[in-house]
Amino acid sequence: MASDVMAFVKFRSGQVAYLVKEGATLSGTFDTIQTGGNKVNQTSGVDIGQAYTGQIAVAAHVIVIKDGTSTAPSSGDGLCAAYFQGPDGKIICTVNGGGGSTSGFQPLEKPVQMTTGVIFRAAAQAATDGLCKATLAVCCSDGTHDVFQATADDGGAVAMVNKDGSTIGQALSGKALKYALATYNSTKGLNEDGAGVGAFYLEAADGTLKHMFPPSQGNGASPIPYIAGYNTVIQQNDTLTVSGST
Repeated sequence: MASDVMAFVKFRSGQVAYLVKEGATLSGTFDTIQTGGNKVNQTSGVDIGQAYTGQIAVAAHVIVIKDGTSTAPSSGDGLCAAYFQGPDGKIICTVNGGGGSTSGFQPLEKPVQMTTGVIFRAAAQAATDGLCKATLAVCCSDGTHDVFQATADDGGAVAMVNKDGSTIGQALSGKALKYALATYNSTKGLNEDGAGVGAFYLEAADGTLKHMFPPSQGNGASPIPYIAGYNTVIQQNDTLTVSGST
């Protein structure tokens, strides 16, 4: 059965946008989520920046829900990450969410101005008891946001990179982590048989562990938990790694 990604965006003016992607890609790949027009007073199939030019987004929420059911259950398909993307292709601000039974608008870390070219993107993944795509959405103290991903290898160590193929050190050198959202949509967790590591881990060039990000499934009844960054400073040769096991 297919899954849909739905997003709800609150603007400073008090207006709300409803976005939906029916039959979402369930491989952890990011889809563009556009306006939905079924029974609501907005035109369907338009990018959010074009549909709401001039509005300023202050809160948002994303859910992944199975077609034909009222909720995505705890073993259902889950959210990996979501974000607003600017006309320049850069991530403006990440967005929180969860499974089909989550509720509410999550405050954005910073307001997002709607202009033509601003789009909303989200990634979901089918629940499995095997290896999954690890996703870490990060926010830095200076307001920079980015998302890093990699498909886990059984007992191996895989570097997580952003959509441009850059490591966390290459992308965020000199920046301090404010918080992160970590997801891994395996029904049995990241390190099922103990051959891997139970969290995504940040290492310095000499192998020193600098931070760890225990992931949650993105399909629960509560929003994905925030992980404090404790102002951990990223250096150019730092790496973010996932090591899973089945």
